[in-house]
Amino acid sequence: MRYGMVVGGPLQAIGPFAQAIEQHGFDSVWATETSSNPFLQAALAAQTTSRVRVGTGIALAFPRSPGLAAMAAADIDELSGGRFALGLGTQVKRVNEQRFSTAFDDPARRMKEYALAVRAFYSGYFGEEPAFQGHHYAITMAPWPRVVPPVRRSVPILFAAVGPGMARAAGEVADGVIGHPLTSPRYLAEVVAPAIASGAKRGGRTPADIELVQGVLVAVAEDREVARREVSQQLGFYATTRAYQQVLALHGFDGLMGDLRRAYADRDYQRLADLVPEEMADTYALWGTSDEVREKAARFDGVPLAGGVVVSELLLGGPWYRVRPERLLENHLAILETFGR
Repeated sequence: MRYGMVVGGPLQAIGPFAQAIEQHGFDSVWATETSSNPFLQAALAAQTTSRVRVGTGIALAFPRSPGLAAMAAADIDELSGGRFALGLGTQVKRVNEQRFSTAFDDPARRMKEYALAVRAFYSGYFGEEPAFQGHHYAITMAPWPRVVPPVRRSVPILFAAVGPGMARAAGEVADGVIGHPLTSPRYLAEVVAPAIASGAKRGGRTPADIELVQGVLVAVAEDREVARREVSQQLGFYATTRAYQQVLALHGFDGLMGDLRRAYADRDYQRLADLVPEEMADTYALWGTSDEVREKAARFDGVPLAGGVVVSELLLGGPWYRVRPERLLENHLAILETFGR
């Protein structure tokens, strides 16, 4: 099993964090699009590392054009010497429309077109005239030639996927899937992997061609109650979003959504965490002491999935919702020590 880690926080800390991840023997570093631009974070990580894969995990697709995403990918692939992976995601309807003033209709089809448009734009760097015409995107003009030619003919494209629709889209046109940390081995086996396999078949590919990088929520602390509380806060926050109802329903936790949404609306964050039972924390997160967390992570290793799909990498990240900055750093360092090689 390969391991990757998410970087974040102050921009001045991104490079040192990425360097520490590499020095601890991890395989990849990923930058998320929350409060900072993921391409800038990935560039900072690329400059301070020499071996690990560097990716956006994830960058929002719809608020930026496929051409701009392709240009940024080429830049960071050049900066990293061919180590970049373009992780793309949709986010939810409200965030797209109200935060970024962009359309959210037909997300799975739009994402498939987006990946094809990125590749068409990228082909223009190698003397090909792009000729992609879709329903949502069109790329028919080559980009300006680069001063330094691209390191590779293309960069890997991975889709963030929660439900089967996006997993099928990734299986059809993408190089991989980045699984949301609100998940379980059972959900991967029964929902995600079959959808990837179905999409791969539709695209004339084999499921084994699709990489599965699975996000995992990790809280490490000698005080087990601290770790449990942190993952409960994060899971309670996630579970207020209707997009995750299917993940919760598989394990019988969807009945909590109404109470969790009310607690969130009331800004009763104590109750939000209290509503998450320990069984739910155990199902969707790795929490406890270092030894306990390492043992729990083994449940993702070798889990039988449909059509030859395998979890190739665990993308480890700590709870961040209403967690104190000093505890964020403490947990980050604990994850490094727990899973470092």
